[in-house]
Amino acid sequence: MNAFDGFIFDYGGVLVHHQTEEEQAQMAQIAGIPEKEFFELYWADRIEYDRGVMTGEEYWHQIGKSAGKTLSLQQIADIIEVDNVSWMHFDEPMWEWVAQLKVAGKKVAILSNMPMDLGVAIKARTDRFSHFDHVTLSYEVKAVKPEPAIYEECLAGIGTELQKTVFFDDRIANVQGAELLGLSAIQFLDRNAVLLKMKG
Repeated sequence: MNAFDGFIFDYGGVLVHHQTEEEQAQMAQIAGIPEKEFFELYWADRIEYDRGVMTGEEYWHQIGKSAGKTLSLQQIADIIEVDNVSWMHFDEPMWEWVAQLKVAGKKVAILSNMPMDLGVAIKARTDRFSHFDHVTLSYEVKAVKPEPAIYEECLAGIGTELQKTVFFDDRIANVQGAELLGLSAIQFLDRNAVLLKMKG
C-alpha cells in the first residue's frame, strides 16, 4: 500500500456488490422477457448507455424491441428504479478501507462505466461520491473503459503520478486498458484477498 499515493476504484463489483439474481429476475418480469434473454440483452447495448449517447428510455426501448416487446414508459421507469437500486448494495469493508486510505494521506478516486440514470440516483440518494477526491463517470465524459481517454481524465483529476497510482477493476479488459497506459492495475475478484495483499 505504501508504494502508491493514488488509488482508483471501479464502482460495480468493487465498491458495490453485483446485482442479485432476484433483481435481474424482477427486471425481466417487469419487461415480460425471459430471464436468460433479458440478461443477454441487458449487456448488449449497455456500453452506449454508459457512454451517455443513449438515454435510459432509448436503451430500454431497444431491449424491448430486440425481444419483440414494446415497453411502456411506466415499465421503463419501474425497471430503471430496480436497476438503480441493484447497483447500490455498498460493500462496507471497501468503503472503510477508502476512509483509511484518506486518513493515511492517500488520494482516492472512482472510475466507472455508469449510465446517467444510476449516477443521478447515487448523487441524489447518497453522499458516497463525496468520500472521494475525484470521480470519473463515463456518461459525464462520453468515454468508457477500456478507452484511454477515460483513464487519462481520471488520472488528471486525482493528480497523482502515473507510477504511484493503482487501479482496481473486476473486468480483465479494463485492467489491461489501464496497464497499457502504464498504470499499476489489479483485477478485483476477491475483496478479502485484495485487502490482504494491499494492507500486507
